[in-house]
Amino acid sequence: MLSTKLRLSILLVLTLAIGAVACEKKQDNAAEEAVAQPAEEAAEEKPAEKPDPGAKADKAPHSSGIPGTMNQLEWDQDVPDVTVEVLSPKNDEVLESGKEVTLSFSVKNYRTGKEIGQHVHVIIDNEPYIAHYDANEPLVIKDLAPGTHTLRIFPARHYHLAIKKGDVFKTVVFHVEKKSDEFTFDPSKPYLTYSRPKGSYDAESAKQLLLDFYVSNMELGKDAKVQYTVNGKTAELDKWTPVLLDALPPGEHEVELKLVDMDGKPIVNGGFNHTKRTITIKE
Repeated sequence: MLSTKLRLSILLVLTLAIGAVACEKKQDNAAEEAVAQPAEEAAEEKPAEKPDPGAKADKAPHSSGIPGTMNQLEWDQDVPDVTVEVLSPKNDEVLESGKEVTLSFSVKNYRTGKEIGQHVHVIIDNEPYIAHYDANEPLVIKDLAPGTHTLRIFPARHYHLAIKKGDVFKTVVFHVEKKSDEFTFDPSKPYLTYSRPKGSYDAESAKQLLLDFYVSNMELGKDAKVQYTVNGKTAELDKWTPVLLDALPPGEHEVELKLVDMDGKPIVNGGFNHTKRTITIKE
């Protein structure tokens, strides 16, 4: 029979052995947790959210004539579910007078206002656009001549980049007092809408001017091309994309935009497919 002293010695040895095994296991578990924890945290980490697409994407203050980069231009097209509707005048409507014509719109899922810079471009006939900063309020146009007119509208970013995705571009043909016999524009056929540049720019803005336009009823590179000419120098686009023009010196400059077929022949539609603008760069 084992003595009491021997039994105590054996019990002590067993206790120490069990404690060592438990300690080793605890260390192993701790090591496993230390390795696994960063991976778990990384899996739970959320990607950075984009700014509200309804707000202007570039919040840094700068001249509205400076668009930024081509990446910025692509990002600024990511505006989901925007819709535009012309409430008045209605298509083919005959108005009694052109003295004061009230244009009304509905723009959904796109915030506008001078505080954020976003707006809609409103084009009467083929005149330079009007930047309308409260898109859900009427816009009054004065002294429209008797006859047939066109209205085109589409949303734009704070630096005037046209939004091109979704149901965002609308054209309405209406009449003041009477219809024009010589009116030849057909909104069901291919046509081009000149948007930008226009007007005057300071020297800083002229370092990077945005050339932008809208295409309707066609696919560039398949059905047509766009030729743009700046001061007599011509280039062609077979993709619907804005262009960042090279810096322009002070003075007047002529910008020309033309829609042509794949053989380079003009596509004619009521005079809209060939537009010239003279812009001014101030010193």
